[in-house]
Amino acid sequence: MVHTSISWRDQMPERDGTRPPVWCITFKPDGTQLVLAVGNRVLVFDPVEGELIQSLKGHKDTVYCVAYSADGKRFASGGADKNVIIWTSKCTGFLKFTHNESIQCLSYNPVNHALASCTSSDFGLWSPEQKKVEKNKVMSKVCCCDWTRDGQILALGHFDGKVSLYDKKGEMKTDFQRVTGAPIWCLKFNPSPTGASMDDLLAVGCWDKTLSFWGTDGSQQGKDRKLDFDPCSLQFMGPTGEYIVLGGTDKKVTLWTREGFKLKELGKPYKGWVWSAVPRPKHNEIAVGTNDGELAVLKLTFATVHGLFR
Repeated sequence: MVHTSISWRDQMPERDGTRPPVWCITFKPDGTQLVLAVGNRVLVFDPVEGELIQSLKGHKDTVYCVAYSADGKRFASGGADKNVIIWTSKCTGFLKFTHNESIQCLSYNPVNHALASCTSSDFGLWSPEQKKVEKNKVMSKVCCCDWTRDGQILALGHFDGKVSLYDKKGEMKTDFQRVTGAPIWCLKFNPSPTGASMDDLLAVGCWDKTLSFWGTDGSQQGKDRKLDFDPCSLQFMGPTGEYIVLGGTDKKVTLWTREGFKLKELGKPYKGWVWSAVPRPKHNEIAVGTNDGELAVLKLTFATVHGLFR
């Protein structure tokens, strides 16, 4: 069904005898830039040639997260120095704001391009029009975040196993709790939900080794999908979100249906945990970043399946 090959790969340079993890990956929406959070730098690559275009200085400590705006005009980075930096698509930093804790994750609203920045104690909403940040307290560290495709709801995944849903102004709508209390390390809204309900479905990867699906009313849709690893990265792939790409502590990248059924392991296992596995927009490619500093771009070839009557 799916053939996997490596378009190109790179290894982050050693620092003090170790290679820094590739914590996070994001693509420009047109697929022409690949942006990484590595060490205390933001690295920008040409996703076709694998050439390093820019190594951006600005953070004074480890960069944990990067995110691109849906209009392709800017991207953001955040990390252990408690700073969020907004960069233009030309790789020029033009704005910085701070939190009181390390920045754990970032996500741009796909409609109004507001930026959600999340920490152990709060989350902020930065408006590109008003150039200000509205901050809201949280009770448990935020590990991941994502917006619905219409930009109306922001989901936060917490270290204590809770998922909380907010409106675009930062007002709490509802929340729900995993019984195990294990960290919610990754979550993503389906960009093109299907089924009986027209609500956006939220896929949740929890460190109790499960993948589960939830409605925006906080109700679980179907049963838990059992995994044999803790998921570190969860992304939908395809123009209508036909597939889910998972990476995690099993050091593999796996392809699943959007309903949560495993299809295939993509390539061979890596040497380190897969922290980030992100599809390249408009291409059948996936950029993979690992705990031991490896960066690889996988090319997927989907074989045509013909159904014959009887």
